[in-house]
Amino acid sequence: MLQITTLIDNTAKKRSDLAAEHGFSCLVEKGGRRILFDTGASRTFIENAAKLGKDLGHLDHIVLSHRHWDHGGGLIPLLEENSYPSLRLWSGKGFEEEKFVEEGEELRPIGVPFNRDIITRHKIMWHTVCADTVMISHGVWLITDFARRNAIEEENPRFRLKDGSVDPFNDEVALVVDTPKGLVLIVGCSHPGILNIVDATLERFSRPIYALLGGIHLSDATPERRAEVIKQLLAYPIEKIGVCHCTGEEAIKMVKKGSRGFFENCSGSSLIIV
Repeated sequence: MLQITTLIDNTAKKRSDLAAEHGFSCLVEKGGRRILFDTGASRTFIENAAKLGKDLGHLDHIVLSHRHWDHGGGLIPLLEENSYPSLRLWSGKGFEEEKFVEEGEELRPIGVPFNRDIITRHKIMWHTVCADTVMISHGVWLITDFARRNAIEEENPRFRLKDGSVDPFNDEVALVVDTPKGLVLIVGCSHPGILNIVDATLERFSRPIYALLGGIHLSDATPERRAEVIKQLLAYPIEKIGVCHCTGEEAIKMVKKGSRGFFENCSGSSLIIV
């Protein structure tokens, strides 16, 4: 059985005591293995996990989808509150390169509040995803190096590196889980483009994608680009779609309207596949 529990998102389940924040984190449980994908912007995801009865004191892997604060901001509080003798931390190539967003003539830092020295002090094994596809557990892979083939998914010029160049998000990784019903694809923000990520997944695994969860970063897209990306995304035979976080309210409404397999993915949501 596979269970994916969203621990933090921009919105929370109605009539619950769960918190929401601009960030994303989910817990993946499969075959006795527990994988934390992203850690939100703060320790709030830890509090939500406790309310959901999810003990984060035992984890096999932590995956950081990319270096932005709203996906890695809660890592240090988690490490300070727990001891992990055999935990493996995963991130993509170039993760340690500082990240910025362009605001007028200034570059504002939007990276994570830690470096390798801090992680080392917590005695955590930090691994870089060096190949485009890496198995980290039975039936679970990390994928990266997404070819930008879809012209509609151009780089966002607002996101920059320290030298001022546009951030290509070479550090972005996604999680793929195999199930009897097909692949489950979990994404953080999909900065390289959700269509490019879906195409890479289909090409590398030659298996259908059963479910897609996470952010697809259409919140700041033009109406034309938003509509075209969603149109192409819904053309894939993906049976379950739970886009959230940076997808944006308008894009989520469009996916909900166009997909019979849409499900609300927010703080407290759970997807179970047997």
